[in-house]
Amino acid sequence: MNSRTIRDFKVPTDIWPVVERWAQSEGFRLLDESGNKRRYQKGHGLLIFPTRLEISQEDGNVHLEAWVHGSIINRVMSLFLLAEETNIDSGGFRAIIPRSIARDSVNRLMINLAQPLIS
Repeated sequence: MNSRTIRDFKVPTDIWPVVERWAQSEGFRLLDESGNKRRYQKGHGLLIFPTRLEISQEDGNVHLEAWVHGSIINRVMSLFLLAEETNIDSGGFRAIIPRSIARDSVNRLMINLAQPLIS
């Protein structure tokens, strides 16, 4: 199982206005911005698994990575059965609810970018 959900696709227009509106409406905050790449997070990780998304665009090519981040608190509470990073694809038994919530949120971005949903 990959630790992150990864999607590569083309969008001929600037994605950043769409991404910013999505982040604001979904409650994601910008963690890091470096050139054409941004990293966002929703949640703080104390009791709820935070969702992280990293997205970049260069010459119309978009690279997106999304995952549920298992903080040390979450991992201790699960007796280290959870990995530090878990993809948001469906399937598997670990972190089912946080992955489903994350997938729904990221799929709303995929809809706004006119891309296939993450299943």
